[in-house]
Amino acid sequence: MSTTKAPHFAQRYSMFLRPALVAAALVAGSLAVHAATKETPSAPEKAVSKAERAVSDSWITAKVKSEILANSVSKAFKVKVVTKQGAVTLKGKLPSQDAIDLVKMIAEKVKGVNSVDVSGLTIAG
Repeated sequence: MSTTKAPHFAQRYSMFLRPALVAAALVAGSLAVHAATKETPSAPEKAVSKAERAVSDSWITAKVKSEILANSVSKAFKVKVVTKQGAVTLKGKLPSQDAIDLVKMIAEKVKGVNSVDVSGLTIAG
């Protein structure tokens, strides 16, 4: 019978918890400083904001793509999706104007989308 005790949860998972806690502290500190000063954001705050925006744009792109694929009509369409600061650009060749209208409507319904540009979509002929 072994006499060693199982490591405490925090010790066992500290290699995962520490980076998460450090990141949370940095974001919280950055937000607190920004709220307290109400001045132009510092370089670290700009970096956090830029990172948050990039994650948000990536999430929007992935969500638009998955919603297009989840739709029984549009799942066969090959549409390139690019997102920058919440503005979604769709590119590709679709079979009709109705198909273009459908993918635009799908993209517009995704949370975080500010606008949808379909000028890169053409009707295959």
